[in-house]
Amino acid sequence: DAHYDYVAALQRVYSKAGYITVNISSPNTKSLRELQNASYLDGFLHHIKQAQDKCVKVHKRKVPIALKVAPDLEESEIETISELVLSHRFDAVIATNTTIARPGGLKSKNAHEIGGLSGAPVRDASTEVIARFYRHLKGEVSIIGVGGEENGTNIIIIGNYLKVK
Repeated sequence: DAHYDYVAALQRVYSKAGYITVNISSPNTKSLRELQNASYLDGFLHHIKQAQDKCVKVHKRKVPIALKVAPDLEESEIETISELVLSHRFDAVIATNTTIARPGGLKSKNAHEIGGLSGAPVRDASTEVIARFYRHLKGEVSIIGVGGEENGTNIIIIGNYLKVK
């Protein structure tokens, strides 16, 4: 029933938003990443898109909606998410959030704590996920690449909105 919370939030912010991110990838929220599974995602995206369509009619403008995903996805999950993003006409994919992986070479005394890891250690995984989504989405949906950022200067948006590097 997670869609109820997301739809309620979407409806509350819609009139003021420039775009809306639907984050289903935070490792710090219990069971949230389960929404990335095909068994949940199709119905979930359907509810979000229905809410957006209603808001377009009420507010007389379309606010783009982006789906934020994790860097820890398998190829089959990326393929399924891509198919569903296309079929539900989402405007963008944000790739990626933080990782639950713990690559070797981490120097922090907190390196083994659970939760999301960001910055340089996730850059390669995020870049790979962006490339995989690009192959599946074939330019039909924008991809906002944000994983692995250290200073915000190399954010990449691929698609209809903007390209920055």
